[in-house]
Amino acid sequence: VRTITVDAALYHDAGASEAEQLGVALATGVEYLRALESAGLDAAAGAAQLEFRLAAGAQQFLTIGAFRAFRRLWARVGEVCGLAPDARGARLHAITSRAMVTRYDPWVNLLRDTVACFSAGVAGAEVVTVEPYDILADGDAGDLGRRLARNTQALLIDESGLGRAADPAGGSWYVERLTDEIAGPA
Repeated sequence: VRTITVDAALYHDAGASEAEQLGVALATGVEYLRALESAGLDAAAGAAQLEFRLAAGAQQFLTIGAFRAFRRLWARVGEVCGLAPDARGARLHAITSRAMVTRYDPWVNLLRDTVACFSAGVAGAEVVTVEPYDILADGDAGDLGRRLARNTQALLIDESGLGRAADPAGGSWYVERLTDEIAGPA
């Protein structure tokens, strides 16, 4: 159980780029970590209480690279805080971006949500929330929209075996290079 969620998806939905979203998540995570340490928790216990919510967009490789870069950057924060290597991991909760959806052609949103869900899964998100494709059409999702959102995740897990590989994008020159570019200098 994680007690604090660092929700950077709100910034992405308001127009922040992937790099800005990661910067906000890192800065907020560090601030929460400092507050938890001030309250008496050690760094490892504090870091174990954090979950990071990031928006997953329809640009498949950019989403994969950004999530992988965030893991690398948060591990660096853990290293600077003196955490053991096994305590440096970030728990990622991906949510499909509302910035990518359209009000006027909601069926396109279904395709975008599927790509975003797949990208988050390939990038290693532990939790993925798919927003219903019709969430913006009338302000509230319908039964079909909620059902398809739930089934999108189930189909990707069952049909593609998305959860079976530890790092499906690892070793891809393009993804590794993109991750390096987003994360910045080592």
